[in-house]
Amino acid sequence: MTARSIRRSLIATGLVAAAATLAFTPSASASVPLRAAAQDEAALTSIALGSTGRLDANGAAVFVPVTLTCSKATEFDVTVKVAQAVGETMRAGTTVRRVTCAAATQEVRIAVIPVERPFARGVAFGVVSASSCDPGPACTTLVDEHRFDLAR
Repeated sequence: MTARSIRRSLIATGLVAAAATLAFTPSASASVPLRAAAQDEAALTSIALGSTGRLDANGAAVFVPVTLTCSKATEFDVTVKVAQAVGETMRAGTTVRRVTCAAATQEVRIAVIPVERPFARGVAFGVVSASSCDPGPACTTLVDEHRFDLAR
């Protein structure tokens, strides 16, 4: 075996393990958006992963809808992870994107690029998370995770 093939095997094994962890982590949220405990203080009050992602470029990307509600204008990073089992293979990708949220509810579409194999139509598992920090030590992290459909 060459160093390159060993490295590819290790990377593939790591991706499968990470995606399996994502896919089999119990979800307390189901498909209900989580709300901050101290809504009066937190700028980000809810986050929700949409029920259908849109495939693009023959599976080279999937656009994931994320609904955010903010109590005041703020800016923060949103992380979206997608994992999908197709046959005996695992497809996975993660994107972190800076989002500006108005003092309202809004939807953003975040592109996730698969690491090794293209995403395909069917069922996938997604996790969206974001942390909003106000001045001082108070930070609120919200997460929504559930299965969703990938469609063209």
